[in-house]
Amino acid sequence: MLRIISGIYRNGKLEQPDLKITRPTTDKVREAIFSSLHFKLPGKIALDLFAGSGALAIEALSRGAIQVDAIEKHREAYKILNTNLNNLKIENLQTYHNDAIQFLNNIKKQYDFIFIDAPYQEYNLVNQALDLIIKNKLLQEEGEIILETDNLTKISLPSNLIIYKEKKYGKIFVAYLVKAN
Repeated sequence: MLRIISGIYRNGKLEQPDLKITRPTTDKVREAIFSSLHFKLPGKIALDLFAGSGALAIEALSRGAIQVDAIEKHREAYKILNTNLNNLKIENLQTYHNDAIQFLNNIKKQYDFIFIDAPYQEYNLVNQALDLIIKNKLLQEEGEIILETDNLTKISLPSNLIIYKEKKYGKIFVAYLVKAN
């Protein structure tokens, strides 16, 4: 069972969908991501695409984000995401049972942080998401995209996004993206 690592929901237990449906971010990787964002999150708004159990979204709220939107397409994972919110009595997390690309095409909101943790080997899906985030101006000027993937070389960044930090954890890459000046 997953748990929230730090913050106001620390040690909160999270149910997770069947591993055939989702691939949860490990505690080690989540801890590394949120340690690097620790002082940046308070008071910010985030988006968690491909939310699964909601671990990234809930961790962001636990560490000070004021509001998070979580997108999950798969019915079973979406139910578990909402169960986790109810169990932890979380109210400032809005869930959407929607396809990530469709959501990005229709939302008219800007985010300070966008987490992209698509199913591995769905590089085209990640590339589409990145393009739509830029095209639809969904990232705040000083915002960041945190991208988790198994193969960073398969990701095509839009010309106005750059990687400012990149880490590898076993077979997992985490890239931190910002707008180019």
